Amino acid sequence: MDSVKPKIWLFSKRIDLVFLFLPVWLTWVVSFLIPEKYIHQELSIWVWLLIVVGIDVSHVWSTIFRTYTDKEEFHHHRLLLIVAPIITFTVFFFLAAVSQAFFWTVLAYIALYHFIKQQYGFMRIYKAKGKDFGHKLIKDEWVVYLSMLYPVVYWHFSPSREFSWFVDGDFFNYFSFFAETDFSLLFLILSIIYWLIIVSWIIQEVLSSNFLLIGKVLWVLSTAVNWYLGIVHFNSDLVFTLTNVVAHGIPYLVLTFFYVEKKKVILSKRETKKTYFRPSTILFMISVVFLLAFSEEYLWDMWIYRDNTSFFEQIIPFSIAAFENKWLQAFGIALLTVPQATHYLIDGFIWKSGKRNPHLKPILMDE
Repeated sequence: MDSVKPKIWLFSKRIDLVFLFLPVWLTWVVSFLIPEKYIHQELSIWVWLLIVVGIDVSHVWSTIFRTYTDKEEFHHHRLLLIVAPIITFTVFFFLAAVSQAFFWTVLAYIALYHFIKQQYGFMRIYKAKGKDFGHKLIKDEWVVYLSMLYPVVYWHFSPSREFSWFVDGDFFNYFSFFAETDFSLLFLILSIIYWLIIVSWIIQEVLSSNFLLIGKVLWVLSTAVNWYLGIVHFNSDLVFTLTNVVAHGIPYLVLTFFYVEKKKVILSKRETKKTYFRPSTILFMISVVFLLAFSEEYLWDMWIYRDNTSFFEQIIPFSIAAFENKWLQAFGIALLTVPQATHYLIDGFIWKSGKRNPHLKPILMDE
């Protein structure tokens, strides 16, 4: 038995609760308090600006502080960081030129995979910090994947979800193949089984551990509740956006900013933790990524879809007409997808322990 007391939080109790968990829990409270007449309406421009641009698109751009703007990190991942944008642009230009509908379907499933792997990745960090490597009847990996995959399966067989990942029809809807079949009883039974497994896993954690790893348990349980509420319980684009974006974007922003700031402390050999999350530095990084995210959405609106033209033109009037030519549209779509798709691709490499990420363990594991 390891005599060292395991760490139960990823960053610290205060940081984890305030930035990783509380925002997610607050979205649940808000979701239940939203009046019925608003819950099924389209996103208002201000909700879209705060949640989609301010968190979702911004967290994608935050990757630059972990890669392109850090000379050492860029050196370690030089080939990946140069090739990834080229690959993503080429692939998505081809997809958008062939079929924009197919393009959005492919991107939606890649995004889904990315979101699932992030929740799994955070869970693995909690396990590693807690030295939680023992044999279990119900494996943590099974539960965290189940917590997300079951709601997604429900979504695929539901005839009436009012939300989509990116655009209407991007996910396949298998219900259309079983139009005469009523799945309500089946999914009621599956939902009961879903929660029985999760509750059984929590009981297992309490009974089998000498030290309850509350950080890991809260992470997995919050993931399960969040995906179930956002996809299964509520049928609302607003609720889905709130729960999905906040639970994914804010933890990633916190992780990235923490990595950047703690690396500076380690390299400068300062020992005080008071330098983590310095307000001025964090405000600067948030401002940069928001400006980049806003600029990206401005170009999406000016070049392609014109969904929020009345808002953007109050700030900077458009000087050109929207792209109408098929190849020009494909070019614009592919180019504007590069930040997001590159983020998905390089994330699978920059957060893995190894010689290309020499600071990862010292930063995240306090080694």
